[in-house]
Amino acid sequence: MPGQLSERMEAMGVESLRFDISASRALKSAKELAAFCRGREIDVIHAQYPAENIVALLSKRYYPRPNVVYTGHLTIDGGAKWRIINRIFTPKDKAVIAVCGSGRDALIRNGVCPERVRVIPNGVEPNEKPRRDLSARASLGVGGDEFMISCFARYSPEKGLGFLTDAAAKLRGLTDRPFKCVICGDGELFGEVKEQIARLGLEDCVVQAGYRTDTAEILRASDLYVNSSSSEAMSFALLEAMNEAVPLVVTELDGNCELALNEDLPCGLAAPYGDADAFASAMLRLMEDGELYRRYSENALARVKRDYDIEKLAQKVLESYK
Repeated sequence: MPGQLSERMEAMGVESLRFDISASRALKSAKELAAFCRGREIDVIHAQYPAENIVALLSKRYYPRPNVVYTGHLTIDGGAKWRIINRIFTPKDKAVIAVCGSGRDALIRNGVCPERVRVIPNGVEPNEKPRRDLSARASLGVGGDEFMISCFARYSPEKGLGFLTDAAAKLRGLTDRPFKCVICGDGELFGEVKEQIARLGLEDCVVQAGYRTDTAEILRASDLYVNSSSSEAMSFALLEAMNEAVPLVVTELDGNCELALNEDLPCGLAAPYGDADAFASAMLRLMEDGELYRRYSENALARVKRDYDIEKLAQKVLESYK
């Protein structure tokens, strides 16, 4: 079935190819990809995940012209099978891009050829100034005077949405200030988290907004953005929140801390994954400390402009294609 990206590309008049990346069909898909590239004289294949990278490298057997570049977005242990596969295949990549230091370390642990790895972080197009706009709150059931905490995530185990719900319960016990924690996303644990919200009596302060396409508008209406993951490289959503001058509370993962805890432009606080009390206390601090909040808000956008300008980073990616 077509995915959202291919549907958007079709609407823009951009041709795309969809193929099966399962192991049993890898060679067939590699041949299809090679034929597609040959017919269009394509010079570069940029893979975004491990299986796609293998299919791209296999396609060079049938059409050797394209350079293959692979970006690793995961920090999990791929296991012995992937260590072997990566040791065999990744020396053939033109470059392997890690989006943060912990991502680089994870790639190397998973058998990726160290000589191919370079760090190029994710980026966004910097805003000139904050674009505060509360209009998205109405559709989410959030009042204009409520402190709005946002999180964009799949309902999958590593995103820690059950942990975030526990932290919201702790936060409610720490403050009389009205707040709403708005979770945007869908996935297999949606129902489980819904039951947890009901069990903890949090229906008045935790909103399951489902899948949303208006995330930029939601960020402009937000006071705080949180990342509760147990595993993360560098979250685009964190960068997008920073670009709207929204301070962060994150779990103590390298990619998260690289964004939130920069030495000269800090823009958020961090707490250990699983420690709901510490996570709630971090959220409370940014709810109550107006001076710290203002400083982190200013730093967030300044950091994007300095370190995560998509034009500058895209140039580095283009250089890796050559």
